[in-house]
Amino acid sequence: MHTAPAPRPWYREPWPWIIMSGPAIVVVAGIATAVLAVRGYDGPVASDYYKQGLTINEELSRVQRARDLELTAALQLAGINDGEAVEVILTSREPLPPEAALRVRLIHPGRREADRLAVLARVDAEPNGRGARYRGTWQAPAPVAAGANPVAWKVVIETPEWRVDDGLSTAGAGQFRLAPALP
Repeated sequence: MHTAPAPRPWYREPWPWIIMSGPAIVVVAGIATAVLAVRGYDGPVASDYYKQGLTINEELSRVQRARDLELTAALQLAGINDGEAVEVILTSREPLPPEAALRVRLIHPGRREADRLAVLARVDAEPNGRGARYRGTWQAPAPVAAGANPVAWKVVIETPEWRVDDGLSTAGAGQFRLAPALP
């Protein structure tokens, strides 16, 4: 008489392990995704994003005013760290509004804490009012890391009357020319 071999336990068969491997991989990937999401939370880019969205029309009218003036700005930088010199030379088709100061901002594309600000005072102006020179220094919260990769900063030169913004790729010092961005 022929006896049937004893059945093997389920854990010695390959098919249960093959079937269970799919859900097990999904569970491990889900846990890894959750860990990355909790550790890598960046928060909103701007905490007042709603308020900024409401003021976009005001900014657009200031950009349009700069276009109407045919305003160009020559930005000269000694560097982008705290206390380094900044100079802006403005020229326009029409006489410029007589602002005593203007604001220059370098906006970092990914780190708000790396933004730079300089409030420049008017040094001199052309007699016809179609040009002016402003000087000041950066009021930076922290120095830029030495040897860091160049960053494509967004440059904003503005007064309450007009605004010029453009991109600027720089690792430090130099001279750059800006004009109002087209829509």
